[in-house]
Amino acid sequence: MFGSQCTFFKQDARILLLKRRDVSRVLLAKGYDVHQASTYLDAYDYFCMNTAAYDGATIVKDLCDIYGLDLDAMLHDYQYIVLNAGANFVTKFKADWIYAKGMERKGKSQYSAFGRLVGLTIVGLFIVPFKSKKANKEEIQKDYKILIK
Repeated sequence: MFGSQCTFFKQDARILLLKRRDVSRVLLAKGYDVHQASTYLDAYDYFCMNTAAYDGATIVKDLCDIYGLDLDAMLHDYQYIVLNAGANFVTKFKADWIYAKGMERKGKSQYSAFGRLVGLTIVGLFIVPFKSKKANKEEIQKDYKILIK
């Protein structure tokens, strides 16, 4: 989105498998339980199979959790691409809230987390009305319950 690009998922499959372990370890170290971590790992696995789909974090590039990958931006992109979270205001807000709270939980600044939430909300006012596909409300709600509680 907006010219961002990321080549993280274009690495060799063996490297991505090793880095998957790093993703899991980072999440567990940050206090995520196995079910919460699996939400991120589902997104990670999707982008390993669909390497061109992930374009990275927009604007702010220095909030990586492992070298070259912002886990919250990855999950957010997954929710928008696969679950079509941006199709209505409720699912969009839930995905954006998961994004902001995930950043906060991982120790990224509240300014970054909630500044992005405000920006996403403003942009959504102009984009959501033009979406034609339906959101996968059940999956987004499941992610919301697992990650936000």
